[in-house]
Amino acid sequence: MILGDFSACIFIDGQELPEYDAVVSSTPTENRITCWIASAEGKKFGVRAKFLARQTSGSLATIFVDGVSCRPYVVPPGWVGTLERTYLSNNYVGRDFMFSQLELTDDDSILDDRSSNDIGQIMIEVVLGKYTMRGQAVGSQNVNDRTLRVREGKVHERSKKACSHRVAFGEERSIQEPVSAFTIIRDNSPRTVFVFKYTRLDILQAMGVAPHTPITAETETENHDDENEVTDGPHESSPSDDVKPLARIRELEMELQRLRAQVEDRKPSHVKLEHGGGSRRKHAVMEIIDLTED
Repeated sequence: MILGDFSACIFIDGQELPEYDAVVSSTPTENRITCWIASAEGKKFGVRAKFLARQTSGSLATIFVDGVSCRPYVVPPGWVGTLERTYLSNNYVGRDFMFSQLELTDDDSILDDRSSNDIGQIMIEVVLGKYTMRGQAVGSQNVNDRTLRVREGKVHERSKKACSHRVAFGEERSIQEPVSAFTIIRDNSPRTVFVFKYTRLDILQAMGVAPHTPITAETETENHDDENEVTDGPHESSPSDDVKPLARIRELEMELQRLRAQVEDRKPSHVKLEHGGGSRRKHAVMEIIDLTED
């Protein structure tokens, strides 16, 4: 999705996911674009944001997955390029983003738990402001900061009606990320927000958001030929690619002939008879057989 001087997408295995039903809204304080994407259980994913034009001020880009804030990017004025994030991290460990099955419960004690409100959406927020140094960054010496714990409990079944997945986080792995010595003092410019709502593809199709994937005639032809192909004896030459479609067309014509004959056979017996006692029904069948000669 593109909004103003920025764009964003979600990708799996390096491929951007299709986006459905994008809606743009604007207020004096915010420009927002929202769409749907299809999530896939067990698949790792990443978030990509692009700065398409130079900004005269600094920028702060923050990614939120199911409401969990990731480490922000501090971008200097005039920078144009791409930011990517595939994991949640602190200064010491990272955990990969992954779509996972949403676990539901009927325990009413967590019905009002607001921590689940943001489950089912990935958000990128870009704010502008003064790019300034904040002094020498010093890493924490607290041993508790060497782990990365995120709440991933069950959700009440009535709280997320159209959501079947959530974001889970992979096993911890060691990383080394430098801490920026700069920060952004936000100005009065409206923030830019990208929101990707996600759920299973079949749910999006049932909602009428995503189109159903058609089964093409070419695919059916290829499958039919693969199932019925028989090799007898040494392979001397292979037929051209045009032969298979022609053979399939011939089969379909023969099938059509058979079905039409069955329909004619079921016509009422009071059909007007031709000379020689033959019926119009029989004459029609002969005409169909004649059409297949060439």
